[in-house]
Formats: sequence, structure tokens, C-alpha cells
Amino acid sequence: MIKKSLLLFPVLLGLLASTAASAEQIGNYSSHWASGRSLIFQSATGQKLRLTPYGDYIVRLQSIRSGESFFADDRYEMVESHNWPGSLSVSDEGTYFEIQTAASDGVLIRLQKSPMRVGYYNKDSGQLLVKESTGINWNGSKINETFDCAAAAGQHFFGLGHGTFGKVRSLDRKGKEISRNYGAGWGDGYGHQAPLIVPFYLSTKGYGIFLNSTFHNTFTFCKDGVYQFGIDDSGYGGRMDYFFITGPEFTKILDRYTRLTGRPRLPQRSIFGLQLSDKGHPKNQGEQWWKNKITAHRAAGYPLDHIANDNRWRAGSGAWSGSWFEWDSDRYPDPNAYEDWCRENGLTVTVDLNRNICNDSWGWDPSYNIPNAGCVSHSNSVPDYSSQDVRDWVWKLFWTKSLDPALDYPGDALWIDETDELGCIPDDAILANGRRWAEMENYYLFLVAKAIGQQGWDNKEAGTVPGIGEAKRPFIWIRGMTAGGQRYATHWTGDTYCKYKWMREQVRAMQSSGLSGFAYFNHDAGGFRPPGPDDAMYRQWAMAFGSFSPIWRPHGPGVNGRWPLERSGVCQADALTYSRIRYEMMPYIYTYAYQAYATGMPMARAMVLHYQNVPNAWKTDLQYMWGGEILVAPNCSEGNNNVSVWLPGGNNWYDFWDDTLYNGNQTISYYAETGKLPVFVKDGAIIPKRLFAKSTFWLPKDTLILDVYAGRDGSFNLYEDDGVTERFRTNNENSVTNITFTNQGMKLYIDAANGNYNGKPASRSYRAHFHGVLHEVPMAVNGTTLTKYSTEEKALENGSGYVWNPSRHILSVYTPSYSLSAPVTIKPVGGILDINGD
Repeated sequence: MIKKSLLLFPVLLGLLASTAASAEQIGNYSSHWASGRSLIFQSATGQKLRLTPYGDYIVRLQSIRSGESFFADDRYEMVESHNWPGSLSVSDEGTYFEIQTAASDGVLIRLQKSPMRVGYYNKDSGQLLVKESTGINWNGSKINETFDCAAAAGQHFFGLGHGTFGKVRSLDRKGKEISRNYGAGWGDGYGHQAPLIVPFYLSTKGYGIFLNSTFHNTFTFCKDGVYQFGIDDSGYGGRMDYFFITGPEFTKILDRYTRLTGRPRLPQRSIFGLQLSDKGHPKNQGEQWWKNKITAHRAAGYPLDHIANDNRWRAGSGAWSGSWFEWDSDRYPDPNAYEDWCRENGLTVTVDLNRNICNDSWGWDPSYNIPNAGCVSHSNSVPDYSSQDVRDWVWKLFWTKSLDPALDYPGDALWIDETDELGCIPDDAILANGRRWAEMENYYLFLVAKAIGQQGWDNKEAGTVPGIGEAKRPFIWIRGMTAGGQRYATHWTGDTYCKYKWMREQVRAMQSSGLSGFAYFNHDAGGFRPPGPDDAMYRQWAMAFGSFSPIWRPHGPGVNGRWPLERSGVCQADALTYSRIRYEMMPYIYTYAYQAYATGMPMARAMVLHYQNVPNAWKTDLQYMWGGEILVAPNCSEGNNNVSVWLPGGNNWYDFWDDTLYNGNQTISYYAETGKLPVFVKDGAIIPKRLFAKSTFWLPKDTLILDVYAGRDGSFNLYEDDGVTERFRTNNENSVTNITFTNQGMKLYIDAANGNYNGKPASRSYRAHFHGVLHEVPMAVNGTTLTKYSTEEKALENGSGYVWNPSRHILSVYTPSYSLSAPVTIKPVGGILDINGD
């Protein structure tokens, strides 16, 4: 054995030397020419670089070897459109070319000639952002782009979606090697569920990079001195293709990235209410079970907006298997009447499709199956979404069995489950579109979203919906997702474990999802796996953190149910507390939901999005901004613990619960009892609210509550629309109210509501609560002096007035109703200079 090893050693060295010698890099410059809006540079050894502007702030780089062709733009649809304006100028500077977009703050590229190597610069300042070291290289099946790590010193990296089950162990990727691939798992025995495959990252130096390839990817961020990213094409002909996006602010990079790959799709407003499911209730006998459950829930004071059906609605067994996509005639004898009841009771409904029941559902054909899928569970039910026939079939199934408005059946959202279980299919399997699984695996989840969103729900036959008169906005959630899929669907993080370690990872996953273009993060609040969360975890995760997440959906099986009335008294009390907060805060939440659609900025924001250049923001990843004004730091432990909270400088911060004021630019140890979520509001914040109701459909529009936190000037642009239809974008039917607060003088100005939509009120009254006011101040509205009352009830009884709370330092103003077509001004009588000083 020893002699054999010695004999093999020189052979092994020879193989390694041969492999190293076979690596190919781009050689010296030979020539260049224009092709449309692109510039193509060729080396003496035949490799080509193609640079293409996408506007002024994005440049695409593609590279091929001699004898290869550039991929067609439509090979992947992660990029929404390639029809962009833009131009590149090029000048020969001797040893390098200088290539620029038109804008003065656009992209500047210096292309070294010998050998051809690219460097990206800030055009404004000439500052180097990142440059190639060995550059693009081909080695066997791997194609990598390699940057100079020394030139990257001081920068930190964020993004790249999340791993299976939403696993994110650190938001900052510096010093790490990360792969985002379908079926990859974490090697920890937990499986491969729910990857968010987004090969896009942001650097604190002020740029982002999106790798436009669906082959397996790996990113190395200065680990052991290596800064590179690339693909492994398994020998099936991949290409290096990426987009360089300049900022320098993360907000601008994210805006530009989501212009490129598509904005997240805004769902109905009800989706942001409380969602509850029938998981873990095998005795659910359908319609009557739901009615009884919801009626009891509402009678106890809890709101509810969305019914998430898990299997039991389906015909047949009503179980995970042995059922099919169709309303069961025994459990739901009249789906039309049931939909009427849901609508009358302010409810919307999800219906689900598990991948394993596809072959039992209407219209399935065995030819729809992915070939060579024998390793997959229920291997005869593995739809090939690269096939147009499959995409047509799945939508016809949904349309025919539930979503056709002529049926008037329940169906506001689709839950597409278990599309993430195909990782064992061999790389060489050929799909209906002629491509190998090696290339399609990471793309599969995108194709599912496209089939149901673009080619399904967006089709022209949707027509009008009974009781609504217009097509409803779709909401599609899929277990895992791919870059670009945000314009059709969102994801959720799978069957997570009820452990605090997993809760922490969900907090980070939510932030990383937002940094990756997915603004409406969705997870099983409280954890999924049986026996379910105990009381402490239910309070900490399902209720507290869950209610401050974009989608609030406690869900899972086990002896510990997720409905508040199934829990202990302390759980029920917390459920009431967080339900009221969530529903009262809906104008704030919905405004930021719309901003996510309009700009790509997520609802829940990593601290680095607002504080990009502050080192504390790079490492503080168990807290986040909820919109632009509220900071949340979930207690990811059993409770009765101190939570470390970083309060950024530039603002002072109010404790949401008792108005204690903390100076900014410090880290505090905050005592959080079980069930108490650490929440802080920055000074100058204006938080719009509604009076509480048990459905978002019932929130009264004729009263607007404004919590104003004194200490700094502030503003808020309140966004409103009908909350259901697409007319907010197709007809620009919406309304924006600009609200400003001037701290010096304590003036609150509510501008006229600009725009119209179906259901917009003609007038409304206001309740303004000024926090942090140290002295009583007589108040006036539109110049009319208000009467002081001792309680809110008396002020409301008399139609207007103000109330001073000296112990909380809150001054509350109650106005009569005013037309929304005219502004309203609330300020002290005669003016005052300093209302929050001595």
C-alpha cells in the first residue's frame, strides 16, 4: 500500500499541474467595436468582453471564449427587460481604455489592455470601487470573475437571498464563501427546503453586482484573500454574465436592481392582516369549522383577515395525499355561498397546491413530468414548468376549479408547496425547453412563479370579480424563489423548527430577503415543526416578532395550536395587544408596502440600508427598521432577558411602550420580559393609524390618528388606495397625503389628499397625539382655538378639543371632520418656541 501511494504521488502532481495549466484567462487587447449600444473588446487570444449600458448607473459585462457566442438576452428572464436606454463613450488612454456612461455620477470603467482587466470607479470622484486581479477565468466546468481583495479592503457585503429554511447566520458576508443553489442544503441534516436564490449582493463601497446565470453559483468575499464569484456549469456551456450597479447609497442600488429584475408585486391590503390556517386540525370538516372558529375568534376581540387553507379544502381525502385541486363537495357543499360569507365577514382566502397531488388533479398528462425524476418522492407528479403545456395546464386547473370569477368561489391567493424537493434529479436530465437540469435547477422556482403570475393571473380573461367589479390583485407564495420572481410571487421559508436559534435566523432572513428584492417576507411565525411553540415562544415569535413582519402568519401542526383561543391566558393577552397594534398601524404598514412596490425598499429593513457607512450597522443584524421610523429588536430567547439594542446617532429614540426617551449613538441593554417586543420610535416620526377594527376591510377611513414624536422636524406621505384591485397602477387610482411636523413651533400640517380611488372618503377627522411635550400648550385647528378637556371621551363627545397628559408628556388634539380637498393645520395658540425643552 505504501509503495502504491508513492507511485501515485507524482501522477497526482502531474494531474494537478495539468489542471492548473488548462485554466484560461483573458489575454491582451487586440481590437474593439460597437454593436448597438454595446462595446465589444477582443483579446489577441480570441476571448471577448461585451459591455452594455442599462441606463446611466448599470453596466452589463459578458465574456466568452474563442468560438463561443453570447447568450441571447431572453435565455433567462430574471432581468425583466433588456430594452433600456443608455450609451457608452470610450477613449484610448494609452495603456487602458476609459469607458463611461453619460451621467456625471454614472459608471466609469477603466479597461487595462495588457492583459485585459476591468476596474470600476466612481465617476464623480474617480475613486476605485473594485477591480479585477486575475479577472475572468475558465477552469474545467468553472467560470469565475476574480477581483483584487486588497483593493476591496474596508468594504462589507450584504445580500444573496438566504439559505434553506431562511438560514442566515450573519448578514455581513465578508470573509465568507456562500453558495445559493437549489437542493444545496446546509449540510446540517435539515434538508433543502425554501432557498432564496438571488445571486445579487451590495458592497458598502457603493456598488452592487448581479450574476445573470442560473448555473450553480459560489461567492467568496475576501475569504483567505480571495474575492471572486462564479458558476459551475457542469460542462454544459455556461457564460460569465453580470451587471455592475452603482449607487453609492444602498437605497439607490436596491432601487436600480429592482428596476432591472422587477419590483415586488403589491398584494391586497388584507394580506397584511392576520393570517391563520387549519394546519394541525385534522377534524376540520370544512366550511362550518372555519365559520365557528372565526366567529369565536372575532367574538373574543381578535381580528382576522386571511384564511390559509392547508389541504382540507381539497376534494378526496382532504389530506396531503389522496386529494386533488378542487373544492370538496362534502366539506364545502356550496363554495359560492361560502365565498359570499367570507366577503361579508371581511375575509380573503388562500387555496393550496402541493406538488405531489398534481398528477391527481384535473387535466394532468404524464408527459408533463420532468424526465429522470425517479429519485423524487411521488416521482410521477413532478411538473416540468419549462414546458408551455405545463404552464397552460396549471393555470387552467386553478381557473377552472376555483379562480374563474364566474364561479364566485373563494380564491384570493395561491400557496404553491413542495416545489423545492427536486434536488436529486441528475444534472444531465433534459427538460422540455431542451436545457439540462444543471442549468434549470436554480431557475425552476422562477418558472413556477412565471407560470402562475405572468402567464396565469395576469392574463386578459380575468375579467371582473362579483362584489368587486374589478380583477383582484393576486398573491402567490412559493416555498423558495429565484431572483426576478418577486414580480410575480413571494416566498416563505419552509417548515422551520420551533427553536430560538431558528427564530434568530428568520430575523436575519427577513432582512436579507429585503436586501435581495423580496420585500414581503413570509414565514411560519412561531416555527412550524410539532409539537409547536411553547407559550414563551408563541408570545415572543408568533405574536411579537410575527406582528412586526411583512406577512403575519402563525402556522404549523402539533399539540400547541396557533389560534390565540387555543393558547393560555397570557398568550391570549399578548395576541390582543399585538393584534391591536398591527391593525391600528395599518396605514403606516400599507404605505411602506406600497413603497416597496414603487421603489424596491423593503418593509423590514436591515440597519445597513439606513446607516450604510456606520460600522455598527454592519454587525447589528438582530434588529431592523420597520419602515423608516420604527426600530425593532426582537427578544430571540425565552424572555425576561436584557436585549442589546443599538440606537443610531442622528436621532433620539422613544420607547414605544412608555415614551422613555433615549439618546442616539449608543448601545443600550434593554430589559424585555417575555412577550414584550423592544420597539423604539425616532424623534420627528409621524406614525399614521386607524381606529381598531377586526378586519382591514372595516378599518374606518373617516378618522386618521397621527402619533407625532417631538424633538425634530418630520414628514410622512400617507398612501391610500382601494386595497383590492389593480387600478392603483393601471389607472393611477390612489391618494397621497403629505403630512409634515415642524418641531420649532409644534406645527402639524396635513395637506389635501392628492388623487382619487374607489371608496375614498370626502372628509375625515384627526386625532393627533404629540409625544415628548414637556409643557401644556393650548391648541388650535385651522385657527380655531380648541377647548381643553380632562379625557379623550369628553373631547370626542364635544366634537373637538385637546387633552394634556402630564405624566406621559403627551398632548392630544381631536378635530372635527374636514374635507380631504383642503389642508388642515394643528398648532399652538399664538405659537410657541420650544415645546420639548425646559
